[in-house]
Amino acid sequence: MDAKSKVDLVPPEICPSCGESFTCSKSSKCWCFEVSLSPEALTYIQNNYTSCLCPKCLERVAEMFKG
Repeated sequence: MDAKSKVDLVPPEICPSCGESFTCSKSSKCWCFEVSLSPEALTYIQNNYTSCLCPKCLERVAEMFKG
């Protein structure tokens, strides 16, 4: 099985903020580990969402809390 086939087996997530679908690998190799979040941003996400955010929304939250 090639890498593309493995990605195709992961069902898409739906962003709880904007409703867009995106891929979340739910592991340390996920794209989201590349996004730098402040402790305040992490707290905001934990308090407002019950699942992962899409890349666009995660970047938006990171920007909201940049010092």
